[in-house]
Amino acid sequence: MKHPIFNTFFQVSVALSLLIVTATPAIAQTSDFDALFFVDEAKRADQRAAFLRAERRVWSMDNEDLIAVINDLDDYPLAPYLIAKKLGHRMSLRDEDAIREFLRQYDNTVLARDLRRDWLQYLAKRDQKQLFIEFYDYPNNASLQCTFLEYRYALGLAQEEVFAQLPALWNVGKSQAKECDPLFKKWMQAGLLSEDLILHRIEKSADGGQHTLIPYLRTLLPSDKQYLADRWAEVRRNPANVRHLVRYSGKYPNIEADIISYALARLIWRDRDLALSTYERAKQKVVFSDAQRARIIHRFAVALALDEHPQAENWLIQASQVEPESETMRWHLAYLLKQQDWQRIALLIEKSPPQLTNENQFQYWLARAYEKLGRDEQALPLYRQLATERHYYGFLASARLGIPHSLHNAPVQASHDALRKIINLPATQRAYELRALGRYYPARLEWNHAQRQLDDNEKVLAAVVSSAWEWHDQSIFTLSREGYLDDVDRRFPTAFAELLTREAQKNNIPPEWAFAIARRESSFMTDAISSADARGLMQILPSTARYLESRRISAKDLLDADVNARIGNKYLRYLLNKLDDNALLATASYNAGWRKVSEWLPQSGAVPADIWVETIPYRETRNYVKAVLAYQQIYQDKLSEKPVEQTVFAEFSTMELQAD
Repeated sequence: MKHPIFNTFFQVSVALSLLIVTATPAIAQTSDFDALFFVDEAKRADQRAAFLRAERRVWSMDNEDLIAVINDLDDYPLAPYLIAKKLGHRMSLRDEDAIREFLRQYDNTVLARDLRRDWLQYLAKRDQKQLFIEFYDYPNNASLQCTFLEYRYALGLAQEEVFAQLPALWNVGKSQAKECDPLFKKWMQAGLLSEDLILHRIEKSADGGQHTLIPYLRTLLPSDKQYLADRWAEVRRNPANVRHLVRYSGKYPNIEADIISYALARLIWRDRDLALSTYERAKQKVVFSDAQRARIIHRFAVALALDEHPQAENWLIQASQVEPESETMRWHLAYLLKQQDWQRIALLIEKSPPQLTNENQFQYWLARAYEKLGRDEQALPLYRQLATERHYYGFLASARLGIPHSLHNAPVQASHDALRKIINLPATQRAYELRALGRYYPARLEWNHAQRQLDDNEKVLAAVVSSAWEWHDQSIFTLSREGYLDDVDRRFPTAFAELLTREAQKNNIPPEWAFAIARRESSFMTDAISSADARGLMQILPSTARYLESRRISAKDLLDADVNARIGNKYLRYLLNKLDDNALLATASYNAGWRKVSEWLPQSGAVPADIWVETIPYRETRNYVKAVLAYQQIYQDKLSEKPVEQTVFAEFSTMELQAD
């Protein structure tokens, strides 16, 4: 006779609990620093094979078989995954005790999160109110959250306590989960949905949300306010509709000003002159708040500066007066740099608030302005200060002074005991094994869970562990997140060294450039997939791969590091061929496309390369180029020693660009 799983699960879970707490970890207890990080691979290889065999048939195992398999796996970290899979398959109310015990043991882990979600959904389908409330702990899922509130309401929770939580659930810019509808209906029938909340949700739906929700929300407004929903809907469809100012009755001027300011901030990017003329007319009709006016002026200033519009500087000056902020000041600087008006550049930075001008960017351009104006006694101290720092402007300053740049390398220091504590965490061991099996996403979830158990100092040490395991993306992310930026070797590893060097040399490009691109694109994460579907180590689009290879390359193939590095370096060579072997332009093209970069080249005369980079219209590409140049310098230092006059920034600092 087969025992139900909740009878036998306790044997499994208790045994597993003892293993986790008391078993000698698979990590060697050694004084050898390198050996500290690695498991007994021969033993683990056997355990992995046994785990994979068991995983394939866990659905058909009876409980005695499952216990036997887990015992055979001994201290293998992923054994709990078999129990979770078994519990998650064909759930039954008989599993209640087993699931409760499992969630207790693995509370807040990846394993518990997924099992809890599935169990709550199972209980909801069977209307198991009491059990659902007992097990509920999933606040980021609106469907489950509404079910929880509905059940608590049904079982006697005071109406006001339930209703107090509904405004935040209701006021989102998209359709909410259908499980929320019954409570929303009761709440609305109680007269608790305010007009202000409806208007706020309409604004959210229009401004980046699900605009198709607006017609429904319109019906919730009283008839005299429904025109406001119409105005939101029409400017969301096309901001040029704001030119019909006659449609704004003035009955609700504050809300109308919100709609008009939103529309103008979008329209300026589509039709500069129409936006300017409409704003002048709108000022006669509505009174904009300080915040609305600042929003319009900042958007207008940036858009007109980007277009080199005749009125651009007037708007940039207004923006600096109404509410100084870094982004608008950067565009004002870029506008003046295009004209190379060094006197006004110096005045702009000198007269702006120190909290803005202390940034490296403004200090560098103030030094450049002083240098061009012959005020070397003011320029040199600024250059020298910047040259002590490891960043794009620091490397530029060093090159302009003709002195060696600084890498400021200070590796993380860690004791064996501190590292062993991190390595021996069950979540760390599960992360290690999931990664060994090529299951990168759950591995990262487990690794993040392990780090949540650490204090701030230990989180920095976790980067030492992931780096030793050549899990470079996690080491890079951890050091960045924790603000420890001076461990240069771990933040800029020579990952995939043989592969990237070989492919770079095959395409006659500097290896440090290939490393810099891979570091910026994916932080060496081979399974990275962007929102645009760029994939892998060097973030190659499937369409780019097909073009370069003249054959179909599957999206899955691009997650193979060898394939990705081969095509990525081939693409760099393709871009160099398009752009007269100029690596700076090819770097910008890797991000924005070579046709767009060609449009950005000066149409007459030559422009210094640092000015050209600073005035790239796309912020993403501008920051991308600066990062890759800085990374390229760091990797050049790591891969080969070059004299000061032959470094990446020595060439860049004297380069000039022109259309031909």
